[in-house]
Amino acid sequence: MSKKMQIAVANILVSSLSIVLIGLLVFSQASDIIREQIESAHLSTLKGTRDHFENYFTKLNQSAVQMEKIPDFERWSNQPEGHSANHFDVLSLVQLLVRVQASHDYVDNVVLYDPRDKSQISSQPTLGDYNMGYVPFFDEFAGMNADYAFLTKTTDGASTYVYIRKLPIFISGPSSYLLFHINSKLFYDYLGISDDNKSQLGTAFIMDKQGSPIGKGTFAGLEDMTRTIAKEQETSPLSMETPQTLNKNGMLITCVPSPMTGWIFGLAVTDKQYLSKIITLRNMTLLIVAAAVALAVLAAVASNHMFFRGWNKIIRLIDESSGGKSPAQPRADKFEKIYSHMFQLKNRLREMIPEAKEAYVRKVLETGVVTKKDWTEQLGLPLREDASFCCFAVEIDYYNQLKETYSEWDLFYFGYGIACVIREVLADSGFAVKLNDGKLAGVICLEERGESSWREQTDQKLRTIHHFIAENFPITVSIGVSRPRQGMHQLHLASAEALEALKQTFASGTNTVLYYEELSDMKGSAFSFDESRRIEHDWIQSIRSRNKEEALLALNRLRALALEQDYRKLQHLLIDFTLSLHRNVGPEMSRPLEAPTLSKLLDLSTLEEWLSWLRNQTERFIDRLSEEYRGQMEQAAAKIKNHLVARLQEDIRLEDCCKPLGIPVSVAKQALKEVYETTFAELLLKERIEKSKEWLRETDIGVEEIAKRLYYSNAQSFTRTFKKMTGMPPGQYRKLAEH
Repeated sequence: MSKKMQIAVANILVSSLSIVLIGLLVFSQASDIIREQIESAHLSTLKGTRDHFENYFTKLNQSAVQMEKIPDFERWSNQPEGHSANHFDVLSLVQLLVRVQASHDYVDNVVLYDPRDKSQISSQPTLGDYNMGYVPFFDEFAGMNADYAFLTKTTDGASTYVYIRKLPIFISGPSSYLLFHINSKLFYDYLGISDDNKSQLGTAFIMDKQGSPIGKGTFAGLEDMTRTIAKEQETSPLSMETPQTLNKNGMLITCVPSPMTGWIFGLAVTDKQYLSKIITLRNMTLLIVAAAVALAVLAAVASNHMFFRGWNKIIRLIDESSGGKSPAQPRADKFEKIYSHMFQLKNRLREMIPEAKEAYVRKVLETGVVTKKDWTEQLGLPLREDASFCCFAVEIDYYNQLKETYSEWDLFYFGYGIACVIREVLADSGFAVKLNDGKLAGVICLEERGESSWREQTDQKLRTIHHFIAENFPITVSIGVSRPRQGMHQLHLASAEALEALKQTFASGTNTVLYYEELSDMKGSAFSFDESRRIEHDWIQSIRSRNKEEALLALNRLRALALEQDYRKLQHLLIDFTLSLHRNVGPEMSRPLEAPTLSKLLDLSTLEEWLSWLRNQTERFIDRLSEEYRGQMEQAAAKIKNHLVARLQEDIRLEDCCKPLGIPVSVAKQALKEVYETTFAELLLKERIEKSKEWLRETDIGVEEIAKRLYYSNAQSFTRTFKKMTGMPPGQYRKLAEH
């Protein structure tokens, strides 16, 4: 293939790949944007539908409340058991039920039912036996022990929808049931289902608490969809306050729960339906790119064919005219180039093997994962699956202080020199690799001399390394040694033990060899390493949670670690306590406290001085954290209150306040409780009453209009709440304000 043809084919392939990647990225972004717009439109539509249904059932409840105050109903409900109402009372009740039915749309029948003698009075008395079909509904409602319920039954493919309310509501007396027979047209009208818009907004549906569809949807798979959502509720229950969106089986399903009815209102649309145009554009782009790639491949094949034909002709012409080279000569040149290339690769591998060896050993010591067993032989590591070994860790003492005295190159050569000493002493019985911050880690393979000899083998080699470095380097080192183990799968455990043993230098001092076995066996001694770490953890966590009592109790546990005259064994540990507090808790504060200097800490000469100073630090941190926490809570509570006051005339919830303010709901509840000692509902009620007082004092707005603006169901409900909060009805308050 010619050079120009290669460049052309490469350009076509790169361009095609770029177009595919850009197209997929654009498709993904556009899909997300369209999906968000669809979700927003669906949520707005569903919230309106939910409000329509809730308002409808609220009106039914209001009819029931008003009906209970009518004398005809009171006489009928208070009649003795077994006593039948006279003809005139029944006729009055029928007329009353007819008026109730006429006052509501989509109500086919209203039935008053006495569960004591199972008698019924209907607004449609001519229906006769049909009214007896309501008995199963009354029996089911009686077993629910509820004040109201919406029930559905399907018979011979036809569904019956009823709303039942228990009466009386506010007065005592024998219970009776008021039933509203709802026409299914309610669901078609409120859901906006018609033959004209079935395919525009998607599939509208309502699902009850049992996961069954209510009313009729716009497609045959409605029951399968509601079962899918019900199953989703079992694994991740849908909140009765939070709308959610599900992506199931190629469909975008938007759900808005209704706390009042317990239903879930939903809209579903298929991906093909709302992404049809962009999917078509994507498919066309992929077809064009596939055609371009196919043309590039065909051009490459044709070019190669013509190239080899031309090259063979040139070779024949040269051989025929001048004799040329022998047929074996080009092969010899080719083999010579291959051999030269292999030789260069071998040299490069020799340079890379030490780096690969260190990287592999470092990974094994950190994670314990041996990827390929044959690597240990290729890299020359003395490791066997059943080998006995122990790990060690070497740390340059006071490494951070040495950074101020020596350059980075000096410290690098110190580490390199220590690694060379270790390799020289261990020879074929072990190895070591460099870690970070002046640390090295390695492995010593133990000979099979019995369990009691491992300490002698390791101690001799490590003491040799330790003494050599102390005599020939301007630095000292501390060495931590793990317990003996067997099997490569325990390498990372032994390495962790060796590094843990190094931390003992805080109490026992530097320039020494520390065995983890001795550390774990120190029972009843003046110093317990594990206990000190637990004290440090409990102390810092108590300060974080602003619990002064628990923090001081944690500090008092330090007395059990050492007697007063032996406190110097804990000096390094106490310094580390202090620095750890400033390092871990300081960044969590907007104004961190200043860390103490090392000279200040070294001036503390007794355990009592240390404990007194640490108590003072504890109180300072807790006071600062408490002050900042209080400020954050006050700021959050003030934002929520201001947002609430500005939207008193809206149907507002706590989540509606928290979302635009960027405040988590749990934080908002805690802030209101701590700052105002109230809940969101109580604060909303208080602010609405204050707003109503302002309108009563300064305007002529009527009580009904005030109740409507402040989202009360009716003026009576507002009047009861106002009287409960102020001790007087709104009218009396307005008269007093005018005087």
